[in-house]
Amino acid sequence: MKAAVCTAIDSLEIQEIDMPEPGSHELRVRIVAAGICHTDLSVMRGNFDVPKPVVLGHEGCGYVDKVGPGVTAFSVGDPVVCSIVMPCNACPQCDRGALSVCDRWFEVAFSGVMPDGTPRLERDGQRINSFFCQSSFAEYAVVPAAGAIKVRRDVELEKIAGLACGISTGLGASMIRAPVEPGAVVAVLGAGGVGIATMLGARALRAKRVIAIDNVPSKLDTALSLGAATDVIVAGPDVVEDIIRLSPSGAGVDFFYDAVGAPSTMETGIAATRNGGTVCAIGIMRGDIEYSVPLRGLINEKIITGTNGGSIVPRRDIPRFVDLMMMNELPFDRITDRFYPLEGINQAFSDLETHQYTRAAILFED
Repeated sequence: MKAAVCTAIDSLEIQEIDMPEPGSHELRVRIVAAGICHTDLSVMRGNFDVPKPVVLGHEGCGYVDKVGPGVTAFSVGDPVVCSIVMPCNACPQCDRGALSVCDRWFEVAFSGVMPDGTPRLERDGQRINSFFCQSSFAEYAVVPAAGAIKVRRDVELEKIAGLACGISTGLGASMIRAPVEPGAVVAVLGAGGVGIATMLGARALRAKRVIAIDNVPSKLDTALSLGAATDVIVAGPDVVEDIIRLSPSGAGVDFFYDAVGAPSTMETGIAATRNGGTVCAIGIMRGDIEYSVPLRGLINEKIITGTNGGSIVPRRDIPRFVDLMMMNELPFDRITDRFYPLEGINQAFSDLETHQYTRAAILFED
């Protein structure tokens, strides 16, 4: 089968590799579409330590092609989204329902192997590592059954690939982890796919005003055209003052979501949020980023939190998001505005870096 293999930093090649076989409690999925995410790009650029060679891709969706031993809840032909949230259902975090911060998930997501500690991918007897136990930049992907989410058969799968990671992360941030209250004033820093999904979630929960902030004007235009934002700010040296100017009585916004995760972006959020308001970290550009929290902000009851994968419960929330999309109440399908063949994946990443689209996906032929 064809797959996009990252062989070294800044090197991504289309290779023929062996067809993988599902192990116990695993599925093989024929991939229809796989979203392009900044996390894949970060691995290519060496910002995250992942063993190589590795088949990238972690926003896959498609149809179950084969089930492994012990799988009873899926059948061949089932349409599925391959979520990055893969609960082990055995650790203390899973026991308390915090599936998105499963202790075991953090051990395996970037390790190159499946939850049982063994690889699934190879070429001519040479091991190739997996990514997020999925590696969906390939014609077929083996995934844990715990990370596969059945969706309704009448949805076009290429429209929902982002629910595996980025779109669910944005929707979950504003609808689940730090749910927007009706009438709230919301600011979202970063108007890419994740940020716009965050805005759409806020609008769905009846935010009064949603302020999009970015340093790329075309992204702000997209946020407005999709109905995700009511106001926009081009990020600059006076961004905090600009946000506060649009907030009630100049006190600061009720909710601030940081979909960028650069060294200073959380400080911007803390400064622009009212006392008692909520600041939520969504994005992260590098694994070593730190920020400073003023104690006065905490004393004044500002809530500072973050989300991994939108803090979703995949089998509850992904089908719900799809239903809301199909009812035109959550039009996240409009965020993905570019599709590429697998052979065009390097161009897709180049276009991502130069802001040529809001969100894109690799589309596989039938």
